[in-house]
Amino acid sequence: NARTTESLEACIIDKFNTEVNTAAPSFEGLHDITMTDLPPRRKPYLIMAPEDRIGTPHIPIDPERVVAIIESDYPDQTQPNAPEDDTSRAIASNLIEFLKYEVSKGRLPENLLPLQSGIGNIANAVIGGLASGGANFKNLKVWTEVLQDSFLDLFDSGNLDFATATSIRFSPDGFKRFYDNWENYYPKLLLRSQAVSNSPEVIRRLGVIGMNTPVEVDIYAHANSTCVLGSRMLNGLGGSADFLRSAKYSIMHTPSTRPSKTDPTGVSCIVPMCTHVDQTEHDLDVVVTEQGFADVRGLSPRERARVIIKKCAHPDYVPILEDYFNKAEFECLRKGMGHEPHMLFNSFDMHKHLVDHGTMKLDKWDWYG
Repeated sequence: NARTTESLEACIIDKFNTEVNTAAPSFEGLHDITMTDLPPRRKPYLIMAPEDRIGTPHIPIDPERVVAIIESDYPDQTQPNAPEDDTSRAIASNLIEFLKYEVSKGRLPENLLPLQSGIGNIANAVIGGLASGGANFKNLKVWTEVLQDSFLDLFDSGNLDFATATSIRFSPDGFKRFYDNWENYYPKLLLRSQAVSNSPEVIRRLGVIGMNTPVEVDIYAHANSTCVLGSRMLNGLGGSADFLRSAKYSIMHTPSTRPSKTDPTGVSCIVPMCTHVDQTEHDLDVVVTEQGFADVRGLSPRERARVIIKKCAHPDYVPILEDYFNKAEFECLRKGMGHEPHMLFNSFDMHKHLVDHGTMKLDKWDWYG
């Protein structure tokens, strides 16, 4: 199995079956299995670099507990990745520009710090941009939860020295490529338990650069990673919260708009207030869209709002968002409560207009009061 064991409980049950899947090559030696004690006897993970091993390549079991060994030849069932488009390439380019700027200022080494990337087409394109986008970052290392196809591109480019993850999720073509070139990838890859890969202690020690894709980001840098319109679950949270809270650089990358059948511009991913919050403003450092990037480190909420609207929002939505912020700022300051201005009775008007009229484009704000 490409996913490692995540808890001690998996190995202390009385009886169990085990599966041998011949559809994949032997993963023997690819894993670093850690069997940790329960609190209060738990010890720190002594990891100083992504390639460090602290466990064993096998799960220790008592053969007397094995009831049956089941043979299968069922390959992983995954979908092809959507092809890169101009938007995803622009997002990757803007992110690379930010990383280069940090290197030029001496805040990052030339080979960066260990990279974490979420899953999905945008994340795939961003990692692909590091392989083919003229980034020129060498000797990269990866500390992440899931590996996608573009990590193979990064390996093949010669720019990636080592990657550690909890699981691999390739497209059908990606799995074939991975297995066909197994001897090349195997020495540079390590799979760990999620408890280790997502450990805040290790993420912070290594100085991981965390990069994930949200559903929407609001003007104050809160992020919604899971629920459309606050209620419809699009996907799970995954490890984004673990990484964004603990990473040295916490980055959210998203298109400024997402396709809509009822609006040629699309639905804005930059909104006045997120309909659901998974990551707070305190966890986010940088917001990246195809329009540009907003570095919000050290900025007050009102400063964050201005830079996110200016640099990340789609041009069709910039005046709408500016109208909201300016009105909220004026009214809140007038009442002596302007730290993070909101018009609470209007905060979700763009979302409501989408539900009622199929577009987030407001002709005008219907201000309450």
